[in-house]
Amino acid sequence: MLEPEADDRYKDVLLLIAERKLDRRVLGSMRLQPNLNRPLRIESVTKLPQPYDGRRLVEFMRLGVENGISGNMVMAALAKASFEICHAAGIDYIVAVGRRTTSEIYRSMRFDDVLQGATINVPHAGNLPHSIYCLPVTDADRRWQSTQHRLYDFMAHAEHADIRIDYDRVFEAFGTG
Repeated sequence: MLEPEADDRYKDVLLLIAERKLDRRVLGSMRLQPNLNRPLRIESVTKLPQPYDGRRLVEFMRLGVENGISGNMVMAALAKASFEICHAAGIDYIVAVGRRTTSEIYRSMRFDDVLQGATINVPHAGNLPHSIYCLPVTDADRRWQSTQHRLYDFMAHAEHADIRIDYDRVFEAFGTG
């Protein structure tokens, strides 16, 4: 996570960085890549089903946070910023690919399991088996509220002064929704 990858350098990719205020040490990061100029990274491995054809998609990748209580808050803040970016940019679906260890996170956030329990080996992720999850951006609020998700108030209502999004950069990368 300390070194940029080739995908980090594309103009349409956004990197979200969570830093500690005290010394600006990186506590977590996530990469967001849309399908507006090229296919998603996961589409180099498999074709997404029909409902996702012709839709504005963003793949969440390379999520990394510190372990422990602070890591949980950092992950929530990165998820909130990512969702706000996708909502503002008019993205139809958020796509996430996860191993068994992270799949529970996506299921708890009410993502749909695109492969319905099946997995695919992902060469650019150690050739390990992964599931693919999608969340319709316009339905996320309803899903979180109807299931009384523990992060609903934080995701939907809390204004967090430490989450700063450069919307000029978002719209440059993702278009103006």
